[in-house]
Amino acid sequence: MPDTQLNSDQSTNEDLWVFRDGRNPVAGTVLLHDLQLSLRSVLEDAKNKNYALKALIQSGEFESALADVENPGACLIAELTSALAVLYLDGDTTVISKLAGALDSLTVPNMLVISPPEGFSYYALHPLDFVRAVEEIADSSRPAAVIGIRSIGTTLSAVVTAALKKRFVPAQRITVRPTGHPYDRITRFSSEQILWINQWKERSAKFLVVDEGPGRSGSTFISVGEALVQAGISPANVTLIGSVEPDLNELRARDAVHRWKTFRFLKCMPTSCSRFSNHIYIGGGEWRRELLRNPGDWPACWPQMERLKFLSPDGADFFKFEGLGKFGEAVQQRGKSLADEGFGYPLEEAGDGFTFSKALPGQSLRTNDISIEILERIARYCAFRASEFRCTNGMPNLLPEMVRLNVQQEFGVELDAQVEALALGDSVLCDGRMQSHEWIRNEKGILLKTDGTTHGDDHFFPGPCDIAWDLAGTSVEWDLPPDALEFLLLRFRELSGINVAGRISIFILAYAVFRMAFCKMAAGTVRGTADEFRLRKAALYYRRRVERHLFSKTVGHVRSSRAI
Repeated sequence: MPDTQLNSDQSTNEDLWVFRDGRNPVAGTVLLHDLQLSLRSVLEDAKNKNYALKALIQSGEFESALADVENPGACLIAELTSALAVLYLDGDTTVISKLAGALDSLTVPNMLVISPPEGFSYYALHPLDFVRAVEEIADSSRPAAVIGIRSIGTTLSAVVTAALKKRFVPAQRITVRPTGHPYDRITRFSSEQILWINQWKERSAKFLVVDEGPGRSGSTFISVGEALVQAGISPANVTLIGSVEPDLNELRARDAVHRWKTFRFLKCMPTSCSRFSNHIYIGGGEWRRELLRNPGDWPACWPQMERLKFLSPDGADFFKFEGLGKFGEAVQQRGKSLADEGFGYPLEEAGDGFTFSKALPGQSLRTNDISIEILERIARYCAFRASEFRCTNGMPNLLPEMVRLNVQQEFGVELDAQVEALALGDSVLCDGRMQSHEWIRNEKGILLKTDGTTHGDDHFFPGPCDIAWDLAGTSVEWDLPPDALEFLLLRFRELSGINVAGRISIFILAYAVFRMAFCKMAAGTVRGTADEFRLRKAALYYRRRVERHLFSKTVGHVRSSRAI
């Protein structure tokens, strides 16, 4: 199918809604207790860098949450975050021991909202990456005022400040939370922060703005830089430090190219991959080259959003970034549960957020391999997840809004209230990747699920939701005929006691809508490549699945504001 046909069959709108709100309400006492446990490990074994790193990330997360609600305890936790950063860069525990004792009398809010630090959780960003960046600009003759962009910028600002001080540069830090539309953020400094900025301006300081981005818009970084200029700081004295060199023409912020070029940008270099220099890189879709030798069988993927993955030189060992600190620990626990039940393979901690496992010999499945045996295995797998991976999330389930918005933008159709069923049911950490190539038949003939530990907890939809999402995903990805879907749902009900038959249609629609949006957005990031073609082809497949369900009576009435 030629590219022109793919393009003509689809809406040109690529900016659909695929990233979910990862914020999660957590009791303040729980965050405090977990941090105290980590500090206990740090004080018992200060030389263990893993303990120090975990505590550092937790403290930065806690500090961000407290600062967001202007809780006085944020000052104490900020001191602790800074002290942990010093410890991580080869300091001692003297200050930490004192601050840990002060936590016993800390009063915290009943509930705080936290967001996962995406770089530490998904993208193999390591705090040491920013240390090396700072070494390029450290100048002991000029002090540095460091501004971290919450959330992850809180931890990064502490590390940058500690690294500067280690090189005898006078430095201090604050944090800010830009607000507003993601493509048009605004930063407002408090009166205390304006005073702080003026004090460091009088000392001829350079101002360093620290975050993991920039993201798709660039507006978060830009907003802080422009707020500093409004506060009287020359753009020449402002440096943005991030982890991604942006394609300025792709940034979505208003007048992004001109505004971005106003400031100097320093990209930190990744460090966590250096020990894999002699390994085979299989991230960014390169795993297809190793596991699916025929390019005609390669599925579409979004290379920039894939986790770092490596094979050992002999191809026997598999390494994957799963997350630093508590994020990686949660993945390892899920991996253990899946392996113990016979659905996956054992994972071991490999340092710096990576896990290790033996590479799985076997054959990836294809959609035309579908059989009663495979449907039975998938039903058992979904039943196990529904039982084992139940979760609670106090934030609103935004699946109905995601589907409504994307369908309206893509088709000009307004959906009725039946989409609210997407927010019902028990929340489960779904797999989220039910494509045929994600299943492998090993040398013993056993069907194993790969990549079943992370996608349900990443920053894309669906997030925690009804297990019907994975059953719907199976229907769409394997293009199940009605009798096969009926068998799958029946076996799942017999195994789990959960009947999803009455809501499967709306979940099939939701799944296809999300995957269509995902593939369209991804295609815009790989223009002119074979992956763009694969993604647009996949988007067209999902779009036609949406059309098939959108105008059937099973999903209720719709109102169309334009012809499709």
